[in-house]
Amino acid sequence: MTDITDITRVVGVAPDLIQIEVTSTDVYEGLSQQLEIGSYVKISDDNGSTVVAIVQSYRIKDHARGNDESDALSTQFIIDTQPVGRLEGGVFKRGGKQITIPPKHVEIASVDVLRNIYASVPDNKKFSFGTLAQDTSVRVQLDGDKFFGKHIGVVGSTGSGKSSTVAKILQEGIRPSSAQSGVGLLNNSHILIFDIHGEYSSAFPTSRLIGVNDLRLPYWLMNSEELEEMFIESNEQNSHNQVSQFRSAVIENKRKHAGAGKASVSYDSPIYFSLREVVNYLTNLNAEMISKAPNENWPKLKDGTKVDIRTDHYFEKILEFVDPSTSAATKATSGPFNGEFNRFLMRLEARQGDQRLDFLLAPTKADTSEFKTQDLADIMRQFTGYGDEPTNVTIIDLSGIPFEVLSVVVALVTRLIFTFNFHFKKYKKTAEQEFPFLLVYEEAHNYVPQSAGAKYGTVRKSIERIAKEGRKYGISLMIVSQRPSEVSETVFSQCNNFVAMRLTNPADQSYVKRLLPDNLSAITGALPTLEQQEAIVIGDSVAVPSLLRVDDITDKPNSHDIHFHSEWQKDWFDISMAEVVAKWQG
Repeated sequence: MTDITDITRVVGVAPDLIQIEVTSTDVYEGLSQQLEIGSYVKISDDNGSTVVAIVQSYRIKDHARGNDESDALSTQFIIDTQPVGRLEGGVFKRGGKQITIPPKHVEIASVDVLRNIYASVPDNKKFSFGTLAQDTSVRVQLDGDKFFGKHIGVVGSTGSGKSSTVAKILQEGIRPSSAQSGVGLLNNSHILIFDIHGEYSSAFPTSRLIGVNDLRLPYWLMNSEELEEMFIESNEQNSHNQVSQFRSAVIENKRKHAGAGKASVSYDSPIYFSLREVVNYLTNLNAEMISKAPNENWPKLKDGTKVDIRTDHYFEKILEFVDPSTSAATKATSGPFNGEFNRFLMRLEARQGDQRLDFLLAPTKADTSEFKTQDLADIMRQFTGYGDEPTNVTIIDLSGIPFEVLSVVVALVTRLIFTFNFHFKKYKKTAEQEFPFLLVYEEAHNYVPQSAGAKYGTVRKSIERIAKEGRKYGISLMIVSQRPSEVSETVFSQCNNFVAMRLTNPADQSYVKRLLPDNLSAITGALPTLEQQEAIVIGDSVAVPSLLRVDDITDKPNSHDIHFHSEWQKDWFDISMAEVVAKWQG
């Protein structure tokens, strides 16, 4: 602890500002420990009240010695500090407690004081992924329950070390205890990473990696909004007819395949239906002819068959109807939906013919059979870390998924996890059993944007619902983005903890400062100048908002930047163009 009371005096006190004047620069410069932006000071009065403050800024004040104009000027400083908490009986507590005016004692906080600040976290809850940037001998201890149990925002521009920071946070979070490691047991951590660039598998060697060739996500798991986003153009003039008849066909086909054992089946029930049969139904409805012959008023097939109940006929195959006729004996006119679904059916057929979407529209099991309703438990195991080889981390590699269905995939998996946890809470065997689940959305601005376009409606709704309700059911979010100003504010506003790295875009800087739960310009003002691997941690989980240096990482994500100039100076080498193109086409 360096006592600077003799060369300082407090010249201003406000709820969020304490101004300290350094009266002797010469003495100050001779100190072994000096202040810098972000340093901590301890300010006390004679009544035992002690405030801890962070150096926010300083300004130079000129003060003349004597009255002779030839006397040299002595430079003095006014230091602006921002109170962040208080010490009571040696224990640090957040929040300010008024000190008597003027306070008498000013000290540069020692390492012991800094360690004491972070020692307020109970031992069984301590979680750390870095050291204090101002003094790397001090570990920044967070409350792990408050950090992971409340939503997390991780922001930073490209090149700030964001991916490595995310990996380090997760690696420390899932680290098993020594007792668990000794007997080869997994702990009860569950993390699902939506990896848009395919870079996290190297950071988690024992994770389950699900690429587009491994992903099994049958279309019949989609709810009404996801199905309609996938297949229906909302701006078409007759989209209301498409929605109503597609909905009716799906419900009836689910009832057909569910059998008599299912008491109720809805559009959103996770029950198998045959997309081929639904297409048959709509194709027949699109070509339907109504017989108006004497005593007839029903759909009629070319072979004379009367269609009294459409669902008994239209699912199995594409039918031929009687020809249109104006003759009284054979009069037949177009059905109510004749020709209404031409474009809709073309779009459905195009989707079915796109092999890139087989994981969604034609997924098959190892024996080439279809996934049916009874396979839902196996489908859920791939996302929750269970199965033949249990794992704490599951990674969905979104890099190979067509962009036009990316939002549907993220929305569907998100909703499945939420619904599973919802029912787990209701039916868990004992009160002690919990299933805490962290969903990590890498580059979240790509699928939960600020703009409310119809294309992102389902994924926004799924993620925003978890942001507002997920904690009740043991689901927490980590929202990761290099463009936070483009992410849904509803999602970010629900985050209680932020890890903010260097941000160079002014819009992103101001947006993040507005969202942060603590108004500490002494810390947030450093956003554009942070070095790589430095981060500001603010929120409920940390005793005081802190600028930390993230620990080095061994298993790194595959997100390193290419060093262009260095690479350009290397010798030219031949690229196997044919092999690259074959991979591209394959």
